Amino acid sequence: MADDILEYWMSLSRELAHKYHMEQFDTSSAMWSWDNFGDDVKSLKNRLGINSEYVELLGLRVDLETGKTVDMVTGKETRISKILPHLYYYSKAKDEGIGGEWVKFNTLRGSWACRYSFNEEDLDTLVKVFVEKRESVIGALERLGGKKANYGDVAYELSVLPKVKVLVVFEDADDEFPASVRLLYDNNSIFYLPHEMLGDVTWLLTSRVMMMTA
Repeated sequence: MADDILEYWMSLSRELAHKYHMEQFDTSSAMWSWDNFGDDVKSLKNRLGINSEYVELLGLRVDLETGKTVDMVTGKETRISKILPHLYYYSKAKDEGIGGEWVKFNTLRGSWACRYSFNEEDLDTLVKVFVEKRESVIGALERLGGKKANYGDVAYELSVLPKVKVLVVFEDADDEFPASVRLLYDNNSIFYLPHEMLGDVTWLLTSRVMMMTA
C-alpha cells in the first residue's frame, strides 16, 4: 500500500539524484556541501522552530549565514557534512505539529520499506556505556538538552531538531533480563525527516554520548 509521506521523501531523493547525475543520492554522497545546500538550510530561518541565526542538532550548531558549524560541547569547529542531509530534508518538511505519541521506528509510517535504516547495534553500544558510566551518560544527555521523563529506570526526551523529538529509555538489569535501552520517536517525526535520517539518530546520539563520556 502506497504511503504519501514515504513517496514524498523518495521523490526528493530522486530529484537530487537526477540533478547531480547520480544513480542514487544518499548521505554518503560527496555532493553534500554548504555550497550545494546552503540556500536550502538558510530557508529554515524562523521556520519549524528554528531562529534567525542558527540551527542546532544534538549540540552541533550551524550558523545560518555561513554554514560554520561548532560543537557546543567542545567549543571547537567541526564539519557540517555529517548533519547536512538532516538539515536539507528538514528544510523541505511540511509542519504537521508534534504528534505526542512515542513509537518504535518500525511503527513509523512507511518504515516497512526502510526497516534496515535503524541500527540496533548502536543502541547496544549505548547501553554498555550506560552500565559502565551511568552518571556520565545522564550528564551527557542533559548537556545535549535532554529533559528527564518518567519512563523506565532512566529516561530523557531530546530534540534532535525542534520538531523531531525522541525518547531514550534505559532499563536496569534484574534477575531475569540484562540492562537495555529503547529509542522511541514522536509519531510525527516522519513528517520532518525521512526514514534514513531518523534511523541515523541511533548513531548520532550514541557517538555524541560516547564522545562526552570518554
